[in-house]
Amino acid sequence: MNFVIDSKYFFQNLKAISSVLSKSNNINILTCFILNLTNGFLKIKASDLYLCIKITLKVVSKRNGKAAVPAKLLLEILKQLPEQPIKIKKINYNQLRISCLKGNYELCVLDHKLFPKHKKIKNPKYCMLKKDTILNIINNTLFAVGNEELRPVLNGVCFNIKKQKGSFVATNAKILAKYFLNNLKNKEKIQFILPKKTLLILKQIFLNNLKNKEQNKYIKIQYNKYNTWFKVSNKVLISSLIKGDVPNYDSIIPKAKIKNKLIINVQYLLKAIKRITLFSNPKDNRITFSFSLKQNIIFSENNELTNKGLEELICEYSGENLEISFNSKDLLEGLSNLTCKDIEIKFQDKYTPAIIQPIFSLKQEKILRIIIPLT
Repeated sequence: MNFVIDSKYFFQNLKAISSVLSKSNNINILTCFILNLTNGFLKIKASDLYLCIKITLKVVSKRNGKAAVPAKLLLEILKQLPEQPIKIKKINYNQLRISCLKGNYELCVLDHKLFPKHKKIKNPKYCMLKKDTILNIINNTLFAVGNEELRPVLNGVCFNIKKQKGSFVATNAKILAKYFLNNLKNKEKIQFILPKKTLLILKQIFLNNLKNKEQNKYIKIQYNKYNTWFKVSNKVLISSLIKGDVPNYDSIIPKAKIKNKLIINVQYLLKAIKRITLFSNPKDNRITFSFSLKQNIIFSENNELTNKGLEELICEYSGENLEISFNSKDLLEGLSNLTCKDIEIKFQDKYTPAIIQPIFSLKQEKILRIIIPLT
């Protein structure tokens, strides 16, 4: 292996894919970047065993080769170097040399053959989604993903597409986020659960800073029962899917006709919740809404410290007198990702989950939030 590359360009690409590496991984080979140089193209891989990123860079090369290079050390070396051309050469089976204008650095490398192989997806199915569509799905669901060891199916977003209509759902058993889309270019029925880390990587590396021309470009997604595969320009992401039966998300959504409705500005409500939370008990962050014909208020109190906070809300409320409590963190998570101006919140009673929806939304999409109240 022998090639020349710009140090800053090399560092930026390695830094981007390093987020897939697990900081607590005890398997040495999974703390490495795999460098594979073939005819002027440098293919780099990083993996945590369940997730693998591949990136291809064009370089000036003299000799092909492979090496497993410790990621942390390589990143630190490149970070400290000023921008300049650097030469990287494998000088023997376990030694790599980095040469620049005024320095030479040698580091130990591992046997690249120990790196787990990610096989091609057999008998794949396909779906096509626009880049901005995938980004909207992530933004409208990721915050509600759970972290459950005993119920791993809650640790991802469920993709469910049928007859050009899609629903994308996540829940942590306290909040449920559901995002609907129409006019999708898919004929096959699709259903799988993507892990949270996969979606974070997709957003951070593949979909951030989209230019206007790129937003409408389609991404071809391959998948089977166990894995899914994304490709965007020179990057490939291969991810394991979450195994298990898809939960019956709709069972959480109230079905009865709801008479109690609140219409309020999102940003105004967020600020009010943040202020009132300052006076709540940190054990449960309980805040309470009280609605009546006379006034609509939000309040909280911490009896241990005799702290109290109360505000009258500027809103429109129709329905019966009602007092209902929530964990303020759940409400903030459910509201903070909404980009609309005003929302409608529906309450059946103080025990039934509240339904949050934007007043106005695009024809091809529907956004739904379900928040479980405190009893």
